[in-house]
Amino acid sequence: MADLSAMAEDGESVTAPHEFPADSSTSTGSRPRLCRRGHDPGVRRGALMGTPQVLDRIIRVAERAPDRTAVRAGGRSIDYGELVATATDIGEHLRRVHGVGPESVVASVLPRGDTAIIALLGIWMSGAAYLPIDAKWPERRRELVLDTSATHVLEEAGEGGAEVLMPDGTGIRFKRLKGGPSRSGDRGSPAAHDLAYVLHTSGSTGTPNAVGVGFGALDNYGDYLYGLVRRPDPHTDDVMCVLLSASLSFDASLRPVLLLATGATLVVAPDLMDGSWQDQIDCIRDNGVTVLSGVPSWYSGLLGAGYRPSESGLRLAFIGGEAVPNGVVRELTAHSGTVVVQYGPTETAIAATGTVLTGDDFTEPPIGEAIPGVTAQLYRDESLAEVAEGEHGHLYVGGAGVARGYLGNPRLTAERFVPDPAGPPGSRMFRSGDLARRLPGGGYSFLGRLDDQVKIGGQRIELGEVSSALNRHQAVAQSVAFVQRGGAHPRLLACYVGHGEKEATGTDRSIRDHLAAELPPYMIPALIQRVERLPVTEHGKADIATLERHMDAGDIEAPADDSALDDVAERLISIVHKTLGAPCTLEDSFFELGGGSLDALDALASIHKEFGVRIRLRDFYRAGTIRELRHMIGDVA
Repeated sequence: MADLSAMAEDGESVTAPHEFPADSSTSTGSRPRLCRRGHDPGVRRGALMGTPQVLDRIIRVAERAPDRTAVRAGGRSIDYGELVATATDIGEHLRRVHGVGPESVVASVLPRGDTAIIALLGIWMSGAAYLPIDAKWPERRRELVLDTSATHVLEEAGEGGAEVLMPDGTGIRFKRLKGGPSRSGDRGSPAAHDLAYVLHTSGSTGTPNAVGVGFGALDNYGDYLYGLVRRPDPHTDDVMCVLLSASLSFDASLRPVLLLATGATLVVAPDLMDGSWQDQIDCIRDNGVTVLSGVPSWYSGLLGAGYRPSESGLRLAFIGGEAVPNGVVRELTAHSGTVVVQYGPTETAIAATGTVLTGDDFTEPPIGEAIPGVTAQLYRDESLAEVAEGEHGHLYVGGAGVARGYLGNPRLTAERFVPDPAGPPGSRMFRSGDLARRLPGGGYSFLGRLDDQVKIGGQRIELGEVSSALNRHQAVAQSVAFVQRGGAHPRLLACYVGHGEKEATGTDRSIRDHLAAELPPYMIPALIQRVERLPVTEHGKADIATLERHMDAGDIEAPADDSALDDVAERLISIVHKTLGAPCTLEDSFFELGGGSLDALDALASIHKEFGVRIRLRDFYRAGTIRELRHMIGDVA
């Protein structure tokens, strides 16, 4: 990437001795700041003294190529000059008018698009931490997150209420939250320990946990990412176009945003929940996206809906969040693409380990070595006794990437963030709750969560190990193992996605023979079922609850409908049956049968392929029954 290396130089963060120039429009807050095209981002750079390295690098790109396209979203494009100028305006306004600074937490309740990206950078430029709020969250969750974690909130402004105007003419406004925690906004630039972002994860008590990550941890990952993509192998083209598909409320979404530091163009994909797989595929194709980032289930959905990596010139794919199956890697690397597998809980700044794959020649799902600045260590248990060579162990992550902890929850922080016996005095490591094994050739394989450890017949079983063995079979693209506990005795079950449209004769026997050669008898599932696609939750994880409910449904004939079925209705019922693995009639509701949002997207992709009719997800939700969905399809030849 020769042209980008000229714009985004290696080196120390650039600083300047001067502060922001005085500006009467921000001293009173009486009228909104207006970002104008051609604004020199270097003018106000002094206020960014000691800023995070990722911001320094983005500023450098803006100085060298202000007209280069930075973000595309919703049919609009903004260049790097506009991006940095507007973000700088937001940062200055927050500091001068609202007293925001290091340790402030600014929640963003902005809709998906370029405005949300600009706001994120603007919050960082003020020295504060960014807290994304998904407008689709239930009201109670939004209020809980704001009340417990945020000091300020940033939202869209109605007519006449704007404090800062965006490049598209819309406005944003800020407000102090009375119930927000008290933080100091009077300090200058943020230190490495100061909060950079706050994200919420599910809590075992039902209350979300606020994970606070410092600027030092963010910069450590950003520096690794910057060095990775500037190597010739992962991305050899001179233009990098990166897709942002995930919600900003997930830490993996920061990976595409951080690639702005390399001079890349960030393309914000349509919200998957408001559209279809085809909308995302069209976005990738139309924008010539060369870099993707997502979980295996997301890639499986794209590939299953007809996406072919060669059509957009895909060069680099980041993948993680679940065990990485050979089949997905095979598809992504078939046309000279490179896959970067990454592992990292939310508590470890986006990713803690990584490895570059150029083929599917791995025998176990690898998560790679610890990235620079981060340490990974396996221990037998909480006593921190080291494991022997080849043994499973509890994975602990230490070093620069470790989060500060859980905001407002010192007890849980002390429980999960423990002293690092191998680190310098005062250093900590995160007890991930994940199981892993050190691979003979280096790096680690992910074996699953500690709570995936089950006992059947008194024998201990790691579900991740069963799935890993299944994935090594040539007919298996992706799999998941789980325990069904509804009967008198628990049963070990597994589902897999196969290669090709039809299962070859003898595949089931071949898979069982394969497992028998690798696993003891008690680890071989009682039932192994092929599915078209693995159902997933809205977070992109395998939906075990749906699989468990419908595991045996594939062997049951769908009950006959009372009314005469035409050809379209029969084919539609077949699609729903294959998608959910559940018998159905025209009077059934897709969602009452156990289907989720991503299941619906899979069904809609199949409907489009089968009938040539495209139905939006929002309309699919309106269809109370499959009969109403049949009416939406209408008459087809």
